[in-house]
Formats: sequence, structure tokens, C-alpha cells
Amino acid sequence: MNLNLLAVVFQAEFLRKVRSRPYLIGTIIGVLGIFAFTSLPVLLTRFIGGSDHSLVLVGPPPITAAVTQLVRGDYKIVDTLPEMTEKPSIAFLDAHHGAAAVVVLARDAKGLHATAYARDAGAWGNSFRRDLAPLNVQYATNLTAARITALLDVPVVVKSLDAKFADERSAGAARGVATLLVFLLYMSIILNAQSVMSSVAEEKTSRIAELLVATVSPAQLLAGKIFAAGAAGTIQLALWCITGIYTGQTLVGLTSGTASAASMATPALGAIPITAGQGVAFVLFFLVGFIQYATMYAAAASLINRTEDLGSVTVPLVLPVVGGFLVAQFALVQPNAPSVQIISQVPLLAPFVMFTRIAIASVPLWQIVLSLLVNIVATVAIVYAAGKVYRVGLLMYGKMPSLKQVIATIRA
Repeated sequence: MNLNLLAVVFQAEFLRKVRSRPYLIGTIIGVLGIFAFTSLPVLLTRFIGGSDHSLVLVGPPPITAAVTQLVRGDYKIVDTLPEMTEKPSIAFLDAHHGAAAVVVLARDAKGLHATAYARDAGAWGNSFRRDLAPLNVQYATNLTAARITALLDVPVVVKSLDAKFADERSAGAARGVATLLVFLLYMSIILNAQSVMSSVAEEKTSRIAELLVATVSPAQLLAGKIFAAGAAGTIQLALWCITGIYTGQTLVGLTSGTASAASMATPALGAIPITAGQGVAFVLFFLVGFIQYATMYAAAASLINRTEDLGSVTVPLVLPVVGGFLVAQFALVQPNAPSVQIISQVPLLAPFVMFTRIAIASVPLWQIVLSLLVNIVATVAIVYAAGKVYRVGLLMYGKMPSLKQVIATIRA
């Protein structure tokens, strides 16, 4: 293979791709989407979500004072009144700092009673009822609210048997990281593989391919396209990952000291560091998966005669990548299930499933090495077969060949 010609094809394809409007728009939308995914829940909770948890308490001062102490972790008390002097209404809530609800409190022989008049009854959760439980028990038992709260708060320490994570929080954070990274892996592989397919289809249907193969061999042309798309995809993927990690780590400080709802909304990205091993595994499985799918997409595109036919050859190729992504979601819950371990070795599926296992569990090194070896061998076989189809299909016009003819071309 002439390396100079390969470099020329690579440079031309790379510059064409990174300068194209779809690539630039996709990269920007990805960055903005990841920023929104990681930060929007927290920002909404911090800056505008507070109004959904602001209350006006109405009742005897001893009761409203006790309730204020109990609910202040989940709600903001904007005002307390000894009694209602007017009928509860939206205007009443607007006049009291735009509160989300007014709660009328009372006590009788049966205990504490609360009636909430809310702007949105559907958004009214069970946390207020849970917060009031210690006060109701106090009235029935004469124990202090602090003592009752301490008794109700049963300390449960969850320790992982997997040596990779020390506790429940770090394990949950790892799942958050894995979920986002696997999604980015899925999007990057499928988008860039389809980009190669579109490029091949465009060149063939416009007959540009006939001019190209006059000076460049089909193998060099295919290799240059895949290398260029892989390089552009790696840059795009790196930008997306950096955005997610930086945003997640920044928001850890932003959410410190906020209400529990805000901390629950915070994505897990900044909670644990991404290890060098995970980063290497992510890149390796991205490259393996991309080359596998890109060569198959390019070979399929070389068989069509009209761009309208792309849909008919795309559907079968999309199924494995969607299947791998779905199995990866199951692997998030059961990373060491026997079926997941087997699938993490299967070509086309392994890039998603094995990386998910690496991110959230302690996977034996031999399984990782075996998966990479199996998929590298499979990649070589796919490149060989797809290359033969691409070489023949690129200059084949007329009726699209049947599956039998494609198999015969591969065997030839």
C-alpha cells in the first residue's frame, strides 16, 4: 500500500469531515447536550426549583415552630401565620413570596393534622408527611422530637464486596459515569460509521468513485476514509467527555450545602475520578467498535445505486449496535452475570458491554485481554471481507446484488 497516497486520502477526508456543517453542528449540540444533562437538574433545583418547596405555615406558634425545624431540610418556610384570615388561593400564595403551598396545622386528641393547599397537587410529595412523623409521635409518647428523629434514623452502612468500590455512593457514582460514557460511545460509533457510509454512497452515486479509483486503489480509499472518520470521531468524543467530566466536577462544589433534592439531582460524574485504565479501555473499545461498524457500513454503501437505498442496507447494521447498547444497560445492574460475561466477548457487542463491566466492576484481566484479542481478530476478518465487497461494489452499477452474490464475492 502506497503510504503517500493513503496520507493524501486521509488528509482530504479528515479536513472535509471536520469542516463539514453536520460535524460541527453535531459536536456543538453534543457539548451543549452533555452540559444540560449534567447541570440542568442541579441548576433548576438551585435557582428555580426552590419555589416548588416554599411553604407558608398556618397554626399555633408552638406547632409551626416545631414543624419549621423538622421540614427545613426539604422545604423553605417563607412565612408563618397564627391563623388563616382569608380563603387559600393562588393570589394568597403570590402575596407570600410566590409560595408553592400553604399548610394549615392543627392538633387534637388524635394527634397532628395538616391540610395543604398547593398550586400543583400532583407535585406534592410524601416528604412533608415523612418530616412531620416525629412530631406526631412526640405528641403521642411525650418523647422529644430530637430523640424520636434519632430513633427513626437507623444507620445502615453498605459496604461493597467488590474491591473496586468501598461503599454504596462510589458504586452509584461509577454507574453514572458508565451510563454517560456508554451513551457517548454508542452515539460516536453509530454517527461516525454512518458518516463513512454517506461519504461512500455520495461518491458512488455521483460517479466520483470512478475517478478516484483511477489513481487510488479501493483499499487505500477505504482505509483513508476510516482513519479520517476515526480521527475526527476521537476528537469529537474527547470534547464530549471533557465537557461531561468538567461540568460534573464543577457542580460538586456548586451543590454542596443545597437541599437534598439538589444533591439527588446531581449526576455522578464528578463524584469519582475516571482512572487511566478506564480511559484506555474506553479508547480501545471505541476504536475496535468503530472500525468494525465503519467497514461494514462502507461495504454496504458501495452496493447501492441510489442514496434512497441507504435505508434498506442500514437497518440490519443498526441492530447489533442497538443490541449492544441495550445489553450494556443490563450490564449496569448485573455486570458479572454469566450471560453478560459471554456477550462481553462477542464481536460488535463487546465494545459496549465490556466497557460497562470495566467501569462498574472488577473484571479479571484475562477477560479484558481475551475480549480485545477476539474483537481484534474479528475486526481483521470484517475488514478483509468488507474490503472485498467494497472493491467490487464500488464500480458495480445496475441492480443491487443479492445476499448470495455478496457472499460469493467475499469467498472469491
